[in-house]
Amino acid sequence: MVTAESNSYIKLLQRFPPRPIKSDIELLAAQEVIDNLLNSNEMTLEEQDYINVLGALVHEYEEKHVPIPDLGGVELLKALINEYRI
Repeated sequence: MVTAESNSYIKLLQRFPPRPIKSDIELLAAQEVIDNLLNSNEMTLEEQDYINVLGALVHEYEEKHVPIPDLGGVELLKALINEYRI
């Protein structure tokens, strides 16, 4: 049985089907979808589930392809300042 809730989840899936991320362009597209949903006023449970799926795909890609330097102390502060232009 298809409910209004499952129908809204299906619409999210149709708009941006979750797939394994294979490039930085696909990563940016997934992050944009996540950001747009997070910026909405109140998320439904279906939107939260959908974000969890996309988030898992983003995490998987980043674990394999985005190096995270081991920073501490002053180096970490400098990186944060540069990142956020404080």
